[in-house]
Amino acid sequence: MMILQGIDKIRTMGMTLSLTFLMLAFQVQADNVQFIAEAPQSVSVGATFRVVFTLNAKGDHFNGPDFKGFDVISGPNQGSSQSFQMINGNVSQSVSLSFTYLIRASVAGTFEIRPAKITSNGKELHSNSLQVTVSSSGVPQGNNGQQGQGQGRQQRQSSDNQASEGTIDGKDVYIRTIVSKTNPTVGEQITVTYKIYTRVGLSNLNLTNLPNISGFWSKDLLESQKQLQQSTETIDGQEYITAEVRKLALFPLKSGEVTIPPMEMTVVAQVKSRKKSRVRDPWFDAFFNDPLFNSSTQAVEVPLKSNAVTVNVRDLPAGKPADFSGATGNYSLSGKIDRTQLKANEAINLKITVSGTGNLEMIDKLPITFPPDFDTYDPKVTTNINKGVTISGSKTFEYLIIPRNAGSFTIDPVKFVYYDLSESRYKTLSTDKFEIEVAKGDGTQANISYSGVDQKDVQYVGNDIRHIKLPPFSLKDSGIQFFGSLNYLLALAGIVMVIIVVQILMYKRRKALGNTGLMRLKKATGVARKRLKKAGIYLKSGSETEFYNEISQALWGYLSDKFQIPLAELSTESVNDALNARKVNQELIDAFTETLQNCEFARFAPGDKNANMEQIYTQALEVISRIERELR
Repeated sequence: MMILQGIDKIRTMGMTLSLTFLMLAFQVQADNVQFIAEAPQSVSVGATFRVVFTLNAKGDHFNGPDFKGFDVISGPNQGSSQSFQMINGNVSQSVSLSFTYLIRASVAGTFEIRPAKITSNGKELHSNSLQVTVSSSGVPQGNNGQQGQGQGRQQRQSSDNQASEGTIDGKDVYIRTIVSKTNPTVGEQITVTYKIYTRVGLSNLNLTNLPNISGFWSKDLLESQKQLQQSTETIDGQEYITAEVRKLALFPLKSGEVTIPPMEMTVVAQVKSRKKSRVRDPWFDAFFNDPLFNSSTQAVEVPLKSNAVTVNVRDLPAGKPADFSGATGNYSLSGKIDRTQLKANEAINLKITVSGTGNLEMIDKLPITFPPDFDTYDPKVTTNINKGVTISGSKTFEYLIIPRNAGSFTIDPVKFVYYDLSESRYKTLSTDKFEIEVAKGDGTQANISYSGVDQKDVQYVGNDIRHIKLPPFSLKDSGIQFFGSLNYLLALAGIVMVIIVVQILMYKRRKALGNTGLMRLKKATGVARKRLKKAGIYLKSGSETEFYNEISQALWGYLSDKFQIPLAELSTESVNDALNARKVNQELIDAFTETLQNCEFARFAPGDKNANMEQIYTQALEVISRIERELR
């Protein structure tokens, strides 16, 4: 009797869950407008990431969160896409809006990003909230000039410590703001470059104040660059290593005097200390003054600030044509229509392309007058930008046109007015006119699918309704129902057991992850092996710079994680102390130090580069393996 009552309860529970799922499904179908927030769940201190709010409908009055605990680098940057579909004369439209922020994690901890708000169809919508965990752990970076994202182990040194251990002045490392032109015309491109110059080793480049340049439309010229590109310059007889930290193409929006603000950042510089170097070769010690390989250097955090530059923007000359919308540069215009003879209710495509140099992304819709017998829709816009010294490319406007009546029609020439910088005058470009012959239709309307997102051509869909299948049907007895059977009960019991086991494993996992030092210790060998594997790929391809960077990061990352030594404290002395404390053989300690020094020396050593790389790779593998065996 008790068993039957249990079965009845389980059946009732199953029916209740089924009804609940059905009600949720109907609710989703009834209201499919969604406002969603997305961001990574975990990042490291100093990392830059994106937070995106997406609405699958039209909306306005967007109000973003305050991002407490983070630094907002840029945003909200708005994007949109739309698509149209017409079946049997019924036109439907779908729209998607996105608002993107570029955020930097500045301190460790767990932070909540509150919901954003937006109004859609007169109704206020709220996005979901997000929780982001910022970790202070990271892998030490070599002196390759990269920004230290994901690293939170910066060692701050007081002014007293700097004075006792080493000094650095404004000529050793600094930033400059370089502007290509200080008297541009409204709409004319100028290039602003923030460039770093250094005579000492650097690491952990961290932007602390990204300048907000008002009065300009800007385009980041380095957004696709994964690492800083280094070069050398000689200034006042001194050789500097230089790199472009930030490079922008700016287009003035108004005339007058405008100030390009400075950029602020911090770096960890390596300065000479009063400690005597262990390197006995004076030439080697003078040439390779790297803190990771020379214990006679000290890591010092240095704040940097570039200079401000004033730009005097000239206004455009008088006599602007009526159709002038602000485009400045050097452009060409072309127009193309896919066919000029068709039947009523069939679709044609008109493409207008503006090409040249200038701020193409600011060009709005072109003034086009269509015959009143034509149905038209907002164009889908394709922009192709080339980010070189000068912004150039093309912008294409594609119009879907559907004539509804027969006859002869003319689309007047499309005009585009801009200010030519090379000739200092206004120019008007024009396409040819388009003559279209529309024959009488057969009384039916074509099924047309048009997308403004995927940039596809107009497609004609075939049969959209299939025939009903008629008897005879092939039917079979369903047999005993699974619901309420013994197998059903066993399946439910199995699901409960799986949930309990998963909960136990997750609890143990969270407890283990809470011990950061233990996790870093366990992962030290794995991280080193991954970097050595990557170095092996660079070895085969002959990529010398990338190879030595990976080898250096593998060796020092292994030491930092294995012995929990912060980046700024890494030196041959601290490594010797840590290995001696673990009673590692002195011969093995010397071999590890020699491998580190050989790694840096081999970059500039004469002879066969591939042979040098092969030797360093073999030494790195052997020394890490031997230390692992000693520590067991």
